[in-house]
Amino acid sequence: MIRACEKNDINQIVDLELNTLGTTLGYDSLLGYLDNSLIYCLVYENENEILGYISFSFDGEMLEIFNFCVKENYQRSGIGTKIMNYAFNMFTSKGLKSSILEVRESNKKAISFYEKLGYVQISIRKKYYSNNENALILQKIF
Repeated sequence: MIRACEKNDINQIVDLELNTLGTTLGYDSLLGYLDNSLIYCLVYENENEILGYISFSFDGEMLEIFNFCVKENYQRSGIGTKIMNYAFNMFTSKGLKSSILEVRESNKKAISFYEKLGYVQISIRKKYYSNNENALILQKIF
């Protein structure tokens, strides 16, 4: 089931981010998202376990993804596609024209996933991450 993130989900999300991304936005940042009317946070939950989540903003035309992850042993099961499509469908009738995100250049699995959803690389941010890794900027046009 996909639903809006709640305060009691944040600890599971922090663990999910650390285990899948190796980093986290952190408890305080995620808590701040819940109080920000311009930021959305969705979780995919099954039997009280969060298997995936996405955080993003929507400005009336563009959906910008901040973080997105699915538990490792549930990747390639369709959960990620369901979460992304749910987010897109929230705004299709409200003027959604594009979506943008950053992904680590070394994260080939994520890049492949995003490309299957219709994202293409539009730019690169050199030494963007704390380990000096480049970020690829990907965009999807609707």
